[in-house]
Amino acid sequence: MSDPTNNERKTVALDAQWSAVARGYRNALILAAVLGAVAIGIGFAVGHPAIGPFTCIGLAMGGYNARKLWNDTRALDPSLPNPRTTVMKTSLARLGLITLFAVLIAALWRSNGWAIFVGLVIFQLVMMSLLLRPLRRVVAP
Repeated sequence: MSDPTNNERKTVALDAQWSAVARGYRNALILAAVLGAVAIGIGFAVGHPAIGPFTCIGLAMGGYNARKLWNDTRALDPSLPNPRTTVMKTSLARLGLITLFAVLIAALWRSNGWAIFVGLVIFQLVMMSLLLRPLRRVVAP
């Protein structure tokens, strides 16, 4: 005989796993803010005070990208014929805009604008290191 509460337990377990993902995302944002403050301090310490704010802009753009991805994923409609196509199109558009903005900043402020890419990379590394384990639990059965 099957247990009627089995599906409820699976749902509660999945919700707990998704809350771990949300907690990891929140921790990534907090750590990115701390690293931004450190980048500002390092910029002043090495005599290039503009490097810190550009790094912070890159960190903020990484946070924006992650938030938009989270919202796009939650708004995904499984009844569409191919929901992956929708996700791919919105992701490409979002990443294209972020890349264009970063390249424009780097081109306009050539001496220190490259730091925006450092901020983007740092945010991605921080986010992936904090979300890899919780996401693996959600995706892998």
